[in-house]
Amino acid sequence: MKLATYSVFGGESALGLVVAGAVVNLSLGASALGNAKAASLPGDMLSLIEAGPQMWEIAEAFDASLNGEVLNGEGRGQWWWSADEVNFEIPLTPRKNVWVIGANYYQHLANGYARIPRPAVVPPHVEYFTKALTSLIGHDRDIVYDKRATVTVDYECELAVVIGKGGRDIPASEAPSHVFGYTIANDVSARELQLGHGQYFRGKSLDGFCPLGPVVVTPRHIPNPYALTIRQRVNGQPRQDWPTADMLYKIDEFISVLSQGMTIEPGDTIVTGTVPGCGFEQIPQVWLQHGDVLEAEISGIGVLRNTIKMAGV
Repeated sequence: MKLATYSVFGGESALGLVVAGAVVNLSLGASALGNAKAASLPGDMLSLIEAGPQMWEIAEAFDASLNGEVLNGEGRGQWWWSADEVNFEIPLTPRKNVWVIGANYYQHLANGYARIPRPAVVPPHVEYFTKALTSLIGHDRDIVYDKRATVTVDYECELAVVIGKGGRDIPASEAPSHVFGYTIANDVSARELQLGHGQYFRGKSLDGFCPLGPVVVTPRHIPNPYALTIRQRVNGQPRQDWPTADMLYKIDEFISVLSQGMTIEPGDTIVTGTVPGCGFEQIPQVWLQHGDVLEAEISGIGVLRNTIKMAGV
């Protein structure tokens, strides 16, 4: 199923299923169609995740019961809307910072080293850093940067993994059962802060620098996360186009390593690294400008669109 946190006409956010080009309010839709079990499900993404696998199965079953014929009937504007009539909000806000995997595609790494120039060196261990929760924004929201902080704004389209079942010391073989779903992240970066300050956190955590969404897709609809394609367009021009099969460190490994001696929790979100094609890699380097439109796309999930804005312009 595809789940979204959405709002209509400036109203409160709600949890919906995206099906057949429509967004169905999970609770109201289930109630209208006489599905008492689904009608009692939590009304927000994080609460549904924390409710556990039995609740997810109820939501999956309700999703499977929906079809175009149902959505052609009554209820439009009451418990379902066309997808272009709603605002897609941040799908969920985890309880702690968003995790990000660094240097997880060799060609992206090699392109960066080529600028020095030096041979690419693959990290001997999974590299982790985090982005602050205040960096999160949703689909179609503006990424507003302050030129006093940065003028080297860059994009990084990435597959994000949302944890379903928490745990500690998770064996790699069991890691897939801890995944709730997948979404799109754009790891927007202030390169001079990231590199000039000698650490990633500030350069990756400016307000609005972690667009996420527009939907979370469960493993039932993405059984193989290594069969996807990551693409990024800037003003309609292709910049990134690469398969997830090229990950250096796979999802089961970095979930397992992250959980060694540290508890991961339902809703934790792990961004899995970017593919080649960033502005940082170009000769000469190309930075995002006021008015640029980013379209981060991953097959099987959708398109996450945001516009770059300079504060005060």
